[in-house]
Amino acid sequence: MLIIKYTVETTAPASVVWQILQDVPNWNTWDHGSEFSTINGPFETGTTGTLKPKDGPVLQTKLTKVEPMKMFVQEAQLACARVIMSHFLTETGNKTIITFKTEVRGPLAFIWFLLIGRDIKKKLPIEMAELIKKAEALSQQPPMIA
Repeated sequence: MLIIKYTVETTAPASVVWQILQDVPNWNTWDHGSEFSTINGPFETGTTGTLKPKDGPVLQTKLTKVEPMKMFVQEAQLACARVIMSHFLTETGNKTIITFKTEVRGPLAFIWFLLIGRDIKKKLPIEMAELIKKAEALSQQPPMIA
């Protein structure tokens, strides 16, 4: 098993970050390593979708664990390996701590890690910075009055 883990802090509340993370079709607005992503139902355990990394194959994904406002785990199957992407949110005081963890498991995990791991490790800090930028901008907007 090979793991890439990255943690950042933001002043945006977890509710705003969660709102962005649930908006699967718009992940490519902050995750510039993705061409597109889809979800085939509500953002809950068991829902499937797709993820198309730039310069990579379309991956069939499944949300294997969702705890609203706290975490979700998304999995994708590769040839003789599985990619497990975990996303955690923790609020402490006036900050939200965001952790993304990518694991590659299986007989060909090492090969897949060589093929995609370096790129993920390189792009993750950039993607997280974009997520924070978007979350902090959204949290600064005045509430809409109905």
